[in-house]
Amino acid sequence: MRFHIAVENSSRCIGCYNCLYACSRHLFDTVNHATTAVFVRPDRTLSNRFTVVACRFCQDPECVTACPYGALQALPEGGITLIASKCKECTTYDCIPGCTLNALALDDKAKLPIICDRCGDCAKYCPHNVFSYKEMD
Repeated sequence: MRFHIAVENSSRCIGCYNCLYACSRHLFDTVNHATTAVFVRPDRTLSNRFTVVACRFCQDPECVTACPYGALQALPEGGITLIASKCKECTTYDCIPGCTLNALALDDKAKLPIICDRCGDCAKYCPHNVFSYKEMD
């Protein structure tokens, strides 16, 4: 089942990292802050607030444009998919800085970008309703 997911209210985040670890567990069957498609970043202020970043499923993703090998493909419903065989030739990973939201990270073992697959686990495990999600048609 796939979901439309959005960071709805980042100000509710307390930095528990449940969303991040749920994503890591779903994608990699491990709990690791470095292997996730959701990012929880402390603000650089004294306010004890966090910024939550996840793919916004752009209709015209800049990360796709930045990929010189065509390994990232835009999906009709928004977002991207990865053709891993095309990505294997890449050594620059231009797609990662190409995402202006900073919602892409590199899987250091596989040398592939980590892509959100819309499972919804980030939203399901967030106890503070930072995310909105609904089942896709």
